[in-house]
Amino acid sequence: MPMIEARIKLEHDCPYSRFTKAVPEAEMFHWCSRESDVLEVSCVHTEAPDLDLALGRLLEELEAKAVRRVSLGRRGQLIVQKHNYSSMKQNVNAAIEENNCMEVQPTVYRGGYEWYRILAFDNRDLVRLFGSLSRWADVDVVSKETLTERSARDAMTVSIRSLFGMLTDRQLKALLVALSAGYYDTPRRVRTEDISRRLNSPRTTYETHFRKAEGKVMRALMPYVELMGGLKGEPPNDVRRAGRRKS
Repeated sequence: MPMIEARIKLEHDCPYSRFTKAVPEAEMFHWCSRESDVLEVSCVHTEAPDLDLALGRLLEELEAKAVRRVSLGRRGQLIVQKHNYSSMKQNVNAAIEENNCMEVQPTVYRGGYEWYRILAFDNRDLVRLFGSLSRWADVDVVSKETLTERSARDAMTVSIRSLFGMLTDRQLKALLVALSAGYYDTPRRVRTEDISRRLNSPRTTYETHFRKAEGKVMRALMPYVELMGGLKGEPPNDVRRAGRRKS
């Protein structure tokens, strides 16, 4: 049975979510283990004393001790912490493990919400997990995808297969020729009609392969763009409105 990848957005009462509600400009990336956690906190528009005060309250709520703190300058800071897991009355990670699923970290906290990327090896486990979480959290399934012909290693890392495995030979060639011809240079050195002429191919045929290749690669990159750009599955309101108007 193939793996299933689900991206979910949660809202429930937990210290991390309360922190991002109290400091709306902040976003937090959380790598969790049994022994210690790593938090990367980014909050460019809040003064350091305010951020430190909010982080102090967070550590107090978690019954945690910061064992290492590394400044990232204006970008924020890294914190290595040890905390009492019994202080988390509603533990999402525990629910994920209890239902035989796996989180691909980091967890992202922003604006009072939490985003998780989850791998399941049986759809029934995923259904049970959603049911379990729904008892004490608002669960929004952002996306759900069956990963055919992919290993767990591919699903948890950036692999060549995950980026380019869905491209046909013609789509891959169309993308490669565009790259080598300078289509993505600034300023652009060539147009699609110039490339199609070189290939002795109708422009519409070349553009079809090229645009499909672009779309597949960008969709494969989307999780990593989200992680860096802070969208996490939710484009800004003006982008969503524009998309609806076009459709």
